[in-house]
Amino acid sequence: MASSNFSTVLSLALFLVLLTHANSTNLFSFNFQKFHEPNLILQGNASVSSSGQLRLTEVKSNGEPEVASLGRAFYSAPIQIWDNTTGNVASFATSFTFNILSPTISKSADGLAFALVPVGSQPKTYGGYLGLFQHATNDPTAQTVAVEFDTFFNREWDPEGHHIGIDVNSIKSMKTVPWDFLNGHNAEVLITYDSSTNLLVASLVYPSGAMSCISERVVLKSVLPEWVNIGFSATSGLNKGYVETHDVLSWSFASELSAGTTSEGLSLANIVLNKIL
Repeated sequence: MASSNFSTVLSLALFLVLLTHANSTNLFSFNFQKFHEPNLILQGNASVSSSGQLRLTEVKSNGEPEVASLGRAFYSAPIQIWDNTTGNVASFATSFTFNILSPTISKSADGLAFALVPVGSQPKTYGGYLGLFQHATNDPTAQTVAVEFDTFFNREWDPEGHHIGIDVNSIKSMKTVPWDFLNGHNAEVLITYDSSTNLLVASLVYPSGAMSCISERVVLKSVLPEWVNIGFSATSGLNKGYVETHDVLSWSFASELSAGTTSEGLSLANIVLNKIL
């Protein structure tokens, strides 16, 4: 699939959703081709560069990544992910471009994640926990769902090699797939959640055409609070040499939450994605 086609999937799918469901849903969306601090909640070492890139982890004055850096960035306002009155759950689609660069490809660490967390959540443990979790075991109080792009093998919970994982209340992923990580190359990601099927799908593609895809059923209402913060978390390695930079270049998001007694979900987003793939 061509990279240019991939980058249009989200906007096309969401346009169809708007036309079809505008009278029956609460719709929310944003599109950042460049980042501005007032639109974000920045935590840890996260910052916005003068060129509008979101830099999640710290970089030294000589351009080298800092050891043991942690940064998180969330959209400035909470997002309603389900409705306690109707029981309906939102469907959403998000697209973003990121770049991870390690001085030594064999020593990349630790990774980046897109996450839904409780409102007001603060950074968690450094290193392999990606700033999102405190423990390797399942912790229902975490109330966190994430798609991780993991660049380091933590033998306590990771499969060997670079991988993409779906995390639910634990850094030990529910499901993982291998990821052909291309050091220093822009990666385009599309993540969709269809509330009618509880299916979470994440696809990553490089301009070269290298692609990875993962999906898993996640009942968000049983995991997340009614309102969440959405955004990114990243960490560099804890040991000298095992480092990398984590930059997010653009980010779009849209969600729909049915105002009635049924919730149809963003099935159209998945249909469009399947047609282009």
